[in-house]
Amino acid sequence: MAATRKPRPGLLERAPIAEWAAAGLGLILTLCVSGYLVWDGVTARPGPPALSVSSAQPSRNASGYTVPITVRNDSDATAAAVEVRAVLHLPSRPVEERRASFAYVPGRGEVKGGVVFEQDPRLGLLRISVEGYEEP
Repeated sequence: MAATRKPRPGLLERAPIAEWAAAGLGLILTLCVSGYLVWDGVTARPGPPALSVSSAQPSRNASGYTVPITVRNDSDATAAAVEVRAVLHLPSRPVEERRASFAYVPGRGEVKGGVVFEQDPRLGLLRISVEGYEEP
């Protein structure tokens, strides 16, 4: 007696629905990431870093008064070796000048640090500015 052969199952019968769902989700995620990267590359605004610096309230510590500072970059370009200068003018006292260096400020990002003064910065005029940077 001859054995009857069963027809070979099709692709849909061999692969569970969970595999198809995972493959479809992977395809959608891949297309979304690729589309975002193309869009970001096309719409990027060239130009130099747009650096700004701000300070917070000083706090007293063992070595003086620490003034927290934040350097913000509002452009897409990255800045390296960012130099910040802080000058404290107090009435009838010598001017105190401090500098801070930041290795890297990413595009659309910020870094935090601080400068330390011997005198209380709340008693005078504190000026903080970005002096320069390098292109990485």
